Amino acid sequence: MRDREKAFTLVELLVVLSIMAMLLGILMPALAAARRVAYKTGCKENLHGCMIAFRMYLDDNKNVMPTITNMPVTVPIDNSTPLYAVLGKYLSGPEALKCPADRWPEKNTTYFRHEGSSYEYNRILAEQVIEKSRLAQRFGTNEVWILRDYETFHGKPGRAEARMWLFADTLVADRERNK
Repeated sequence: MRDREKAFTLVELLVVLSIMAMLLGILMPALAAARRVAYKTGCKENLHGCMIAFRMYLDDNKNVMPTITNMPVTVPIDNSTPLYAVLGKYLSGPEALKCPADRWPEKNTTYFRHEGSSYEYNRILAEQVIEKSRLAQRFGTNEVWILRDYETFHGKPGRAEARMWLFADTLVADRERNK
C-alpha cells in the first residue's frame, strides 16, 4: 500500500504534461523570433566583412569596381568571375558569402551551395568608380547598393525588411534607403 501512495496518478501526469505543452506553445514563437534576429545579425556581419573586402579590393585596383558574375548563373558573361574569386583573398573564407538564412526551395538547396554566394552583386557598377558611376551621379553615393541578399531570406517577399543590403557608403541595412 505504501508504493501506491508514492506513485503519481494519471490525472497528475496529464496536468503536468498539459502545463509543459502550454509553456512550449508560448515559448516556440519567441524562439522562432530569436532565430530570425540571429540570422539577420549573422547576415549583417557577413556583409560588413564583404564591405571591408571590397574596400581593400578597391584600394588595390584604383577604386574600379570588378566585373562579377550575377547569380544564378544562366549565361556566363565575358570577363566576369564569381564573387569569391574576386574577393577571396580579402575574406576569411568562402563562408563569409553565405547568409545564415539562405534557402533555395525550388532547387532543394541553398544559393551558397549552388552558386558560391548568397549575395547578388550590382552589375551596373562593373568597371566603374562608384563615385563617378551614373547611379551615384543620379542618386548619390549613399543610395548605391553593392551587394544584397539574392532572395527575401529574412521575411515575406515584397516586404522591405526581407533583404539585407550593403551600400557604397559602408552601411549594412535591412531595407533599401530610397523606399
